[in-house]
Amino acid sequence: MGKQKLVKGIIFGGAVIGGLVSLGGDRDTRRYVRSKCQVTKQRAQFYIKNPSDLVRELNQFYQKGSEQLSTGLSQALEILNQLQEMTRKIDKK
Repeated sequence: MGKQKLVKGIIFGGAVIGGLVSLGGDRDTRRYVRSKCQVTKQRAQFYIKNPSDLVRELNQFYQKGSEQLSTGLSQALEILNQLQEMTRKIDKK
């Protein structure tokens, strides 16, 4: 158990050091990360104050994803039906 914690600590530490090195070398990367962090902070603050908006947006996201999945499955089934019909025609010949 102690070895697992040590390995996880080394991996986490390496990830942190790698992230700091990559941020330290490039000014554009630092600006980009800083701006994304600010946007994330603002959105989190908004959703903390307006949880109903979060629920509404999650619901819309879920509905859109469900519709896309349903459409994709319908198209896949149609292709399979066409393939099955073609193989039937080939088998009859």
